[in-house]
Amino acid sequence: MMDAASRSLIERAAAHLQRRNETAQAAMPLAANGDWGGTAAPIHTARAARPQPAAAEPAAAAAPAQRQSRRPAPQPEAVAHSRQVTIDRNALRQHGIALPSAGRSRVAEEFRLVKRQVVAKFITEIDTDPDAQKNRMIMVTSAKPGEGKTFAAINLALSIASEQDLKVLLIDLDTRHHAMQEMMGIPAGRGLTDLLSNADVDFSDVVLRTNMPNLAVMPAGHPDNRGPELLSSNRTREMFDEMTQRYADRFIIFDAPSCLASSDPATLATLVGQVVFVVEADQTQQEEVEAALALVRACPNISLLLNKVRASATDQFGSYSNY
Repeated sequence: MMDAASRSLIERAAAHLQRRNETAQAAMPLAANGDWGGTAAPIHTARAARPQPAAAEPAAAAAPAQRQSRRPAPQPEAVAHSRQVTIDRNALRQHGIALPSAGRSRVAEEFRLVKRQVVAKFITEIDTDPDAQKNRMIMVTSAKPGEGKTFAAINLALSIASEQDLKVLLIDLDTRHHAMQEMMGIPAGRGLTDLLSNADVDFSDVVLRTNMPNLAVMPAGHPDNRGPELLSSNRTREMFDEMTQRYADRFIIFDAPSCLASSDPATLATLVGQVVFVVEADQTQQEEVEAALALVRACPNISLLLNKVRASATDQFGSYSNY
């Protein structure tokens, strides 16, 4: 059972995002997409499951924002016409991904703690900090490839989406390996890089509805050698602004490349409100963690999540700390 404090926290977050959604709808026709639902809660856990060695990390992607100056404002039905894909539950299980609806597994319980911390960071600051809306934008990364950041990003997104009042948009930033798509069993296609590089591509072309009502996904898109430059452009910053307005009713999670394999996380750290930094237990060296954290220090809220811990029956769910 969810304790009263957690339930109150989630209800407050849902109510606030609902108000944001209604305001956005009044100001911008397609601000809210009624096709997705969900819930969210703040990030608190860390020892994310041992199951599978996280997916690859590398790639690049970007982020969306206002492009009304470049093309007509999208119509309300645009999102409704976005393509739907089916997430392969068997593929999730094979990669150790926990479906909260399938029962109280250790992984599911740990990510319930994580999501409540994520939501808490958003809801506790929203009334006092005008920049707190950025706390709905969460980048998941690590120091090196293979530490489990894709595993963590998907589990966190599914855990938030298992709630009843909030919604989640999960964005893949790995154009080289499409790890997120592989682990979820969905096809690669146009995505964030296409949105950044082609003014004729709209959000409705790359945001995909799924068979899980509260969850939408955005593929990484086609590889583009200009990826790092696209991410550091004014257009990316504008697109992030547009995302926070257009999707005012959801948490947006970025499955980013690892910090020591790509410059993308350092670029995105200035645009997101939270970073979930995954560390592989007994593998990642302290110097590597410190070097990687220095690259994303521009983000004001960095949380460490220890992954692949060899747990015993007497262990607590996980270990987590703020950096």
